[in-house]
Amino acid sequence: MKFTKLVCTALVLTGSVFAATAQKATIDYRYNVEKDEPAANYFNWSADGKNVKEGFDVASGASKAHSTTEFNVVRFDSTGKAKAIPTGLRGLMLYPGAPRATATGDTLNVKAEGKKLTIRYIHRGTAYEIVTDAKGVFDITKDCKISSALADNKGGKFIFRSEYLKAGGDATKASDVDWSKVTLNPDTADANATYKYTGKLTATYTKGVLTVKGTLTK
Repeated sequence: MKFTKLVCTALVLTGSVFAATAQKATIDYRYNVEKDEPAANYFNWSADGKNVKEGFDVASGASKAHSTTEFNVVRFDSTGKAKAIPTGLRGLMLYPGAPRATATGDTLNVKAEGKKLTIRYIHRGTAYEIVTDAKGVFDITKDCKISSALADNKGGKFIFRSEYLKAGGDATKASDVDWSKVTLNPDTADANATYKYTGKLTATYTKGVLTVKGTLTK
């Protein structure tokens, strides 16, 4: 009787530990914003029993772990359609597994004021911004911003609208967007998502290298 009780208790505790683990997503990210450094960049993450080490394979010209689709367990809810994290956070995580040209074309930029960071990029006509506090920490439920429809998709090429460009700017270049003309809105999980991730991540920026680390809770 006592043995049965002990076994049942052990199973319950094991199940509780597994459930708690499954509710977490860990992020460990490194990307050199200023120069091409594919061998050193990485995006390591874990969620729902998956432990992935992602990076860029120069030889094949593709990501090493091909985890873009796998990360959907964090990106989307149980329906696979509603966002469970901010779009801009997901986009930022893609750079270590992509060719350098992607970050260059998106004008990925980090502005540091002490430990406070402002991370910005523009991908496929949509602008994204993440701002940390004075300690380099950002809350994914409120510190990510987005501004869509800055450009028109013309045959797969995004042409920026004149009202968002610098004076004399090239409408085909994200680098010519004037951020002072961009209205940013909250970038969050979808309100109707069956589950969402919450939590804070810590970002650092040293000698051009951006790191992001932390744990999110489902």
